[in-house]
Amino acid sequence: MNAMQLSYRITVVDTVAGLEELAKPWTDLLNESRSNTIFLTWEWLLSWTECFLKDDRRLFVLLVYRGNELIGLAPWYIRHLGHGACAIKQIGFLGGPETGSDHLDIIARRGKEKEVARQIYQFLKRSPSYWDRVGLEGISSESLFLLYFSAEIEEEGRYAEFRHGAYCPSVALPRTVEAFKAQLSANRRQQFSRHLRLLGKEGEVRHHVYQFGDVAASLEDLRQLYEQRWGDSAELFHFLDRFVMRCEGRDWVQIDLVRVGGRNIAGLLHFNYSRVLSMYLMAVDHSFEKGISVGNIVIGLSIERAIGSGSTVYDFLKGTEDYKFHWSNDGKREGQLFYYAKKPVPVMWMLGQCAKAVAKVLLR
Repeated sequence: MNAMQLSYRITVVDTVAGLEELAKPWTDLLNESRSNTIFLTWEWLLSWTECFLKDDRRLFVLLVYRGNELIGLAPWYIRHLGHGACAIKQIGFLGGPETGSDHLDIIARRGKEKEVARQIYQFLKRSPSYWDRVGLEGISSESLFLLYFSAEIEEEGRYAEFRHGAYCPSVALPRTVEAFKAQLSANRRQQFSRHLRLLGKEGEVRHHVYQFGDVAASLEDLRQLYEQRWGDSAELFHFLDRFVMRCEGRDWVQIDLVRVGGRNIAGLLHFNYSRVLSMYLMAVDHSFEKGISVGNIVIGLSIERAIGSGSTVYDFLKGTEDYKFHWSNDGKREGQLFYYAKKPVPVMWMLGQCAKAVAKVLLR
């Protein structure tokens, strides 16, 4: 068959069993896409599905084929919002909101992003019974799918709402620790060195890094620190246990613990993927009151090690906490796209959202 005659088709995967069978094609496509992040891996999203796909949610993963070639994948689910006659079915990304996944996107083969966006738009247009609103929260503002999907909407004169989402500060890492320190402010360099010296007066300071088979055991140490501040986190750590199990044999998960005199005082859970080290969780022993920022110490030590290990970016992920900007020199904005089906109930929802926006302007 001539390449110009190849037809497109979209398959819907709506069962966990079907999702489990996608490991290889999903991974191959992700590796060939511009959206290759830890939060879009099959391992991460299957683990999320097993833990958080509740009664009001169902899988809605779209596979886009050109002929027999898989060129796109939408990692979605449908969630029921509201009650009774006012309930709507909203399409959203797997991985959120419970696990705070960042940099979400449609996975498309490089060079095929426009085709994938058009085919998904046309599929949704032909299949209004599946959905009432598309709510893509946490999508990268640099997403080519977002660009081309929005263009399809505009071309047909339809309405979509785009909102700014979270900001993810990051550090573009140089090749040497010396070069990294040179790009910090003098105050930041001095504070880090001084706090590290002060910490050494409390006992021997050790920075332990756990990867591969050592992660599962050290995850419990991190959990104990984390729950001192945030309370019971059994659901989150149950999910992380599953993900760690699926990462066996790979260095995707890294736990950094700082100990003083044999006592854990700070820890970070990192994801190590495609030469990007992402800080997912921070845990600090707040009973260790010594006038020392132990959180910043563990971050500084982790960044130094990341440079030595060949990482090119240290990603703080979403959040605008001050300490992140003490270190960062770059960052990415996420977005939110809302697109409504041409049906009475979703239109009522859209009008309700518009009314709330008008009220904010008039009453605040």
